[in-house]
Formats: sequence, structure tokens, C-alpha cells
Amino acid sequence: MQDEDEHRLAIASFRYRVIAEAVEAQGEGVTDAIEQAATETYLDHDGREVQPKLRTLWRWLCAYRDGGLLALRPKDRSDRDQLRALDREVLDRAVALRRDNQQRATRTLIDILERAHVVERGAIARSTLDRHLDRLGVSRRRLHILGRKTYRKVHTDAPFELLIADFHHGPYVRVGWDDEARRALLLLFLDHFSRYVIEGRYYLHEDFAALRFGFRRVLLAYGCFALLYIDNGPSFHSRRFHAACSHKAIDIDVVHSKAYVAEGRGACERLNRTIKEQFESEVRVRSELFTLDELNASFEAWLAERYHRDVHSETGETPLARFQTPTTCLRAAPELSLVDELLRLREKRTVHRKWSTVEVNNVRYLVDSALRGRRLFVLHDPMDLAYVLIEYDGRIVERAFPQKPGQVPQDAPDASAPAGAKTDYLAMLRADYEARQRAELSALRLQPAPAQADLSLLELVALLEQCRAAALTDNERSEVSALFRKLRPIDPEAARAALASSCRRLGTALHLRVYLDALQTTLVRQRTKGGKTP
Repeated sequence: MQDEDEHRLAIASFRYRVIAEAVEAQGEGVTDAIEQAATETYLDHDGREVQPKLRTLWRWLCAYRDGGLLALRPKDRSDRDQLRALDREVLDRAVALRRDNQQRATRTLIDILERAHVVERGAIARSTLDRHLDRLGVSRRRLHILGRKTYRKVHTDAPFELLIADFHHGPYVRVGWDDEARRALLLLFLDHFSRYVIEGRYYLHEDFAALRFGFRRVLLAYGCFALLYIDNGPSFHSRRFHAACSHKAIDIDVVHSKAYVAEGRGACERLNRTIKEQFESEVRVRSELFTLDELNASFEAWLAERYHRDVHSETGETPLARFQTPTTCLRAAPELSLVDELLRLREKRTVHRKWSTVEVNNVRYLVDSALRGRRLFVLHDPMDLAYVLIEYDGRIVERAFPQKPGQVPQDAPDASAPAGAKTDYLAMLRADYEARQRAELSALRLQPAPAQADLSLLELVALLEQCRAAALTDNERSEVSALFRKLRPIDPEAARAALASSCRRLGTALHLRVYLDALQTTLVRQRTKGGKTP
């Protein structure tokens, strides 16, 4: 916006150019010069065509002779800084409404005044009210409700206090046997204190694999730093990456920049611009495209010979010299094997129903045959395919190795057979048959059936351990004891028959509650009048 004094001085200069010949003329030449000027068209200070009248030109000439160039400036209005389109009462009411709620828009203020019948509808222009509110210091901009957000520079005292990572779309490269042109993407790790590029490399994909490779190189070369500042790209939101940074062996704080606010990534964005102007511009003018390896080799040379040795405009030092500033010792990098475990790629796979294998990067890995047909996750290292980790039901259950020719999965031990002696089903049938016969004969002789022995708690626990094919825990024994107290006396034969029936129908090695429910249901049916025995 042009300053008011400059604007008025520009008008005075234009007026002088129009009457310049008349100012220098003498005698009758003055009248001739003024009359000639009145016939011509001029471009004023705003670029508009104007043709001053004869009387106006004589007035300008007299003013110049009296006061010089400054006398040609337009005069201020006599009602300057006075209310013309608004009444004082209306403006005071608008100021009060704004102070009641500083968030109110000017259009809302006008609507309130109109609905309160303070002014007629359409009598106040928004720009007019805004101008007067701003003059009185109660505009939303003057109250800091509106306006551009202010930013402050991030301050660091030493290298590795803050690293910034970012992906940058680079030039095209040749890929494959047919020299397909594909865009390369640059991943940078920038030290904020020195502006030194800790790690920089072009990749073909902006994904977790590229981030994993670069982050792994930083950790192994320099150790664990304090803080990593990244944007909201999909690769940076990987759960595996965040989990690895938060592991106690690495312990790096990760902070994401606010979405759509490029000012927060100013240091890295400025470096991207430098790379684009100084390095990638040279790459793009080549007659033949680089391969990815050639591009990375050239970029490494440009970093070492040009960027790291040029004085940075922000720090006043070269990135290399500033990076070599003495600093506190970094925490040592964790073991390479641990880093690889934490940064493994995670992909969903289905175990082959016949071969019990999962395939990753065209390599088949043999897994437990019990996982056939299951949907699970495979954690793998794309740089080392010696083995993969199998994650099922939220747990790492196996370390799988590549399948060798002729190798078949080893069958798991038969968990359905109890650990003790095998169950003699025919003996159970004979015992039940003989018991039923004795009961029927006793009924015919009108004699009560002989009382059966009560099943003890230890015997019940033994029966359940046979069904579970494992020893019961303390909590499971407490649950069995509670049911025993609830149902006693328990017929031993009925309990054995009920548990044997549940094993035949449902299987063995199931949850304890399955067998307890089956036992309780059977005993309740037997004790209910008219109930059916199993």
C-alpha cells in the first residue's frame, strides 16, 4: 500500500510536468504554453488519461509560483478524520458490541445494529465500519484475533539435538533392462544446528523400506540422538517405525509437524530448494538419464565438495565446520541384530494349506503346521532374508527359515491324547452297563440301589487334567474347587462319563471352562426329575 505523503507528492510531480513549459516561459509565452497544455492528454501518476482544463492549469501555475513543488500537492479535506457516513452513537454501539465479543465479525455487528433498529438495513457498509474500528484500535486484526500467525526460529546449541527428516521428489532415472524412466525420491536426515546432511540418498519409493534403510544407517554411523522432526507422510506414520524409536534401547522422541504448515519445516524446505537449484538442475540438462546408483554417487560428491563446504547464509559457517563443533557424546547405537528386529517390515500373509509355507520376496518360509490356512503377519528384513518372524494373535510365535528342497513341516505332537494312560472306552461301557443292570434288578426286588461312593476333589482334578492334557494352574484348581463344593456329592461314574463324552464330542486340550460346563450340565440333568442321563 502506497504511503499517503508519497501519493500526494506523486500528484504534485505530475502537475509540475504538465505546467513545466509554462513555468520556464516568459511574457506572452506563458499564455501560449498554458493554452497548449490544455489541448493535450496526459497519463497521471496512476496511469489514467487526463486532460486538465485551462482554469485548473492557471491555478496550478499560481500555486507553484507561491510555494514551489509542495504547493502543488492536493489539500487535505476539511472534514478529515470526522464521521461522515456514520453517526457517533452508531459507532459507539458497534465498538461496545465488538468489545463484548472480540470474535464477532463486522458483518455480525452490522446485523445486530440492523435488528436492533439502530440503523436502517443497508445503511452501513462493512468497509466503512472496518475502517473506523481499525482507527479506534478495536478491529479484529488490531486485537490480534485475525492476521498471519507469527513463527519463531528453532534454537539448538549442538549437533544431534534435532534431526529433520523429509522426502523430496527428485529427477527421473533409468531403471531395469528396458531403461524405464522413473522418478527418484530423496530421503534426507538434516542436522538442524549445523545444516549438515547426516544421511541423504535417492530411492524409487517413498515407503517404510526406504525410511528403514536411511534410519538404520544413521543409527549405526552416529548412535542414538535426542529428537527427530518429520512431516506427515505415510511412511513416517508407520507403527513399526514409532515402536522402534520408542524402544528403550533407542529412545528417540519423534515429533510430527503440523499438517499444511510448511513454515515448521523451513530448514529442510530451504535445503530442498538448494538441491533443486544447484544439483538437480545439472542432472536434468543431461542428454542421458542417470541410473539410481549414478545419481546417488553424484549427489554424494556434490554434498562433500559443494554443499558441506559452502558458507550457510543462516549460520555464517560451513555445515562441515559447524558439524565438527564439540558436543556431548551420543548414546551408543544398539546391537545391529536388535535394530534389524525392531525395523522389520510387517506384511500380512496366509499360510499355505498344503505346504505350510508363507512367501516373502519370492522366498518360501516353512512354518508350524498348526498355522495352516491362518492369516498372520510376517516380519522380514528386505536386506536379509535368512529368516522371518511369524506374528499371530499379537505375539511372535516362531522364527521361520527358508524351506529346503524336500523339507516338509514337522507335525506337532498329538495334543488330543492325555499324558497318562489311554482311555479304555469298552471298559467304560461295560461298567456303565453293569451299573444299569444292578439298578434295574434292585428296582424289581423293591430294594434301593447300593449307595455309590462320593467323588473326591483330587479325583476330579485328575480327570480334568486328563481332559486338558496338562496340569492345572493354581487359579484353575480354585475354580474346580468352587464347582466341587457346589455340586457335591458327585457320582464318580457320572463324572467320568460326562467328561469322557465331552472329550469325544469337543476334543481334548480345550479351556477348563468347557469341561466344567459339560460336567455341571450333565449332573444337573441327572438330578432333575425326568432328566435324561448322558
